Amino acid sequence: MATLIELCESGALEVIDPLEANELPWRNLYATMEFIEWLDGELPEIEHNTLYSDLTPTEQVFAVFYEYVAGENFSSDRRFKKLQYTPDHHVWEFKTDEVRVFGWIPCKDAFVCCFGDSKDKIEVNRSYGRYIAKTAYVRNMMDLNEPKCLEDRSYADVISDAP
Repeated sequence: MATLIELCESGALEVIDPLEANELPWRNLYATMEFIEWLDGELPEIEHNTLYSDLTPTEQVFAVFYEYVAGENFSSDRRFKKLQYTPDHHVWEFKTDEVRVFGWIPCKDAFVCCFGDSKDKIEVNRSYGRYIAKTAYVRNMMDLNEPKCLEDRSYADVISDAP
């Protein structure tokens, strides 16, 4: 079994740091290698609908990642939430106008990004359940120290805000 740092050192996970060089992170954001491939390859190809946002899908994702890592408050909106579809899997999502990112919380103020896709594609294909199951499977198969995720539902139990 390994820690998050050891998984990063081994190449199983990668740190996502959207902050400027002079900014310190309040929270930690990690990604599986499959998610990094999606982030670099498929995310830029998601068709942008200007009716949703002035920002491209890539800009939307990095904006919400920046807000998360910087410690901004997420409790009053739906940009970050635990999925209720199958609450026993303990899968959370980041939501932007056009993109959904699925992952889990291994410890307070840390998130592991596992899968991402277009909001429209997820809704058309009704694939929330599939992404939840795939995320839980990846987490359960990962050589991560137990407990592999927080099972809390409360915002305050999984995330703290910068002062």
